[in-house]
Amino acid sequence: MQELVKLGEKTYVLLEHTNVGFYLAENNEVVVIDTGSSKDSAKLIDKVLGKNNWHLKCIVNTHSHADHMGGNAYLENKYNVNSYSSNMESFICNNPILEPSLLYSASPVKELKNHLLMAKPSHSLDINELDIPGIEVIDLKGHAIGQIGILTSDGVLFTGDAYTSTKILEKYAIQFNYDIEEYINTLDYLLTTDYKYYVPSHGEIEENCTNTVMINKETALKVEEYLLKILQEEKSFANLLSQVFTDYHITNNLMQYHLIGSTIKSFLTKLNNASKIEITVRNGEMYIKAI
Repeated sequence: MQELVKLGEKTYVLLEHTNVGFYLAENNEVVVIDTGSSKDSAKLIDKVLGKNNWHLKCIVNTHSHADHMGGNAYLENKYNVNSYSSNMESFICNNPILEPSLLYSASPVKELKNHLLMAKPSHSLDINELDIPGIEVIDLKGHAIGQIGILTSDGVLFTGDAYTSTKILEKYAIQFNYDIEEYINTLDYLLTTDYKYYVPSHGEIEENCTNTVMINKETALKVEEYLLKILQEEKSFANLLSQVFTDYHITNNLMQYHLIGSTIKSFLTKLNNASKIEITVRNGEMYIKAI
């Protein structure tokens, strides 16, 4: 880990738990793409800047999850720079309490107000206000409500969490996604592309992402098939989620309960939109059954 890889004349990647991109603009000014999960991640980025005599111009976040913007505050304060993302993600970057609030659907309990779900507030602007030659914004929503990818002039696409490595999928078949329909649409879009390199935030640099993207899609569709199968018999949402946790061997804790619960609801939205399930409420409980 912590290896700086050059992928083109102007594009570099720092291999980390959350991969960090560097794009050289003019006069040794650098755009940093995502900042990792913490102040420690920011300090690693800072070392790369100093070692290469690069000057931080701004930060671009693919989305607002804490492991992608955790280093924003440190770098913004040290270098007096702004961060940018899509309009929706920028709003959450500026108000990170919204992240656990979305999961909890109310003011979140203290156990969800942790550094894994809620980074320090950023000073983030709409990326439409940013004009840097050589950088193109690509819509990759699904995993997050307004996730974007960044395509550089070297043909390198930073994909955020549009897809993840097969190693991670083998361990965690159910990946958090805000909108499963858009997630699969994004995967289908990536299958039509032919860029020089693909850099997922949690995965390996690839010249061809087709196999990895297909495995991501197949994994999601298998979860959908599984849900339809077990919903042949009507279940309350509580019983459905309990069975998912058991069948997928998911660790029982409050954060996983809300992350997985939210993702299962996203699957239910997709199935409901396709008229494959019906959802009713009786005696204060939500029930779901395949049609």
